[in-house]
Amino acid sequence: MKSLVIALTLCFITAISIAQEPQDPVEVVLKSGRVIRGKLVEETTTTIILQTDSNQIRISKINIKTINGESPFKRRSAGPQSVSRKSYPEDIFIPADDFLMGASTGKDNLVHRVYLDAFRIDTFEVTNAQYQAFTKATDRPAPRYWEDQDYNSAESPVVGVTWEDAQAYCAWVNKRLPTEAEWERAARGAKSRLFPWGDRFDPSHANTKEAKHNHPQQVGSYLSGQSPDGLFDVAGNVWEWCQDWYDKTYYGFSPTKNPNGPADGKQKVIRGGGWTANHVDMAYRRGMKPDKTYPSLGFRCAKSEK
Repeated sequence: MKSLVIALTLCFITAISIAQEPQDPVEVVLKSGRVIRGKLVEETTTTIILQTDSNQIRISKINIKTINGESPFKRRSAGPQSVSRKSYPEDIFIPADDFLMGASTGKDNLVHRVYLDAFRIDTFEVTNAQYQAFTKATDRPAPRYWEDQDYNSAESPVVGVTWEDAQAYCAWVNKRLPTEAEWERAARGAKSRLFPWGDRFDPSHANTKEAKHNHPQQVGSYLSGQSPDGLFDVAGNVWEWCQDWYDKTYYGFSPTKNPNGPADGKQKVIRGGGWTANHVDMAYRRGMKPDKTYPSLGFRCAKSEK
């Protein structure tokens, strides 16, 4: 019977392979009576991640009796804690397959099945440090807001870039901007979640207006906000340029295999929401004039996998 209780308890504890600096030592007492000791890596309103002697584990708070003697729901969330880009792969492989694109509400955003060839997409949004290397090598002008301390931290996402700036950077690293369909598949996962972590918004998982940070956070600041495939910050932080022209009626005539957007237009697609906006789900579409720059608009790169 004791082994059965332990086995059931373990169903609610997920071992995860991540590289993040552990924080404070904690003692967790589960409702089953089991005690787990380790160092706190991350805490949100619903889960904690502990570094034990053998691995890192994620534990749902509904299965915890106390954390260091306190009710887990009375503790303050540890908030965003940035990971190191160097501890993660540069990009993520997304295998060829189809997925459900769009949402069940809105006549211009109807759910439809789309097939995509395999591709790779950056794990993180492009940072100021990465973009600075590009400007030095190419003599491209520095982006807007470069001198503003709210936006110019080396590991914060680069903002104040036009669509052409973003596309030029991607070409410089032998990549391109993701198509709208590729971006949505990578953000939602193979099961088409509305948000990277599930179908309900959680303000502790992303840097949106609800978080009240009032500026972009360092990339990778929300471990709990990763997409199923391992991307960071697809929800919130900064909006992201996509390759496609924007047409709100496009889903009515778009191809079902590798859609690349309309042939032309006046706006480019941006996705994901940002720190200035209330949260949007990963199916939400918006257009932006390609020569516009904003402190809440950046990008990440992708490339086809042959």
